[in-house]
Amino acid sequence: MTLPAIVQRYLASYNAMDVASLVECVSDSVVFEHVSNAGSSIKIEGRAAFAGLADQAAALFVRRRQIVRTALVDGDKVALEIVWTGMPTVDFGQMKAGVETTLRGASFFTIKEGKLAEIVDIS
Repeated sequence: MTLPAIVQRYLASYNAMDVASLVECVSDSVVFEHVSNAGSSIKIEGRAAFAGLADQAAALFVRRRQIVRTALVDGDKVALEIVWTGMPTVDFGQMKAGVETTLRGASFFTIKEGKLAEIVDIS
C-alpha cells in the first residue's frame, strides 16, 4: 500500500532527524500524543509546541528510525505498525545511553488540508 506523501515525508524527516522538515509536515493546530507502555505519556497541541518537543527528542538520540511493517490507509486516516530503533545519547527510561534499542509500536495520523493534524504514537 502506498502511504500518503505527507506521511512519507514525515517518516523520512523523522528518520533523518531533520526537525525543520518534520515540523513542516504538521498543521498549525496539530495535536500530538505519545503513549508509552512504560507508563508515561505526553500530549501537546500546536505547531510551536510540536517543534519544541521534536527538537528536544532529536537531541536525545544519536540515531533513530521508524520502519513501517504494515499500513492501513482510509481516506484521511493512516494507521501504521512500526518497528522503532534508536540509540539514546543519555539514559532515557529503560533505554541506556549508547545502546541500540528496538521497540514495536503503532502510529496513527489524521490528515487535513495536506498536513498532519493529529499524530498518536503508541509504544
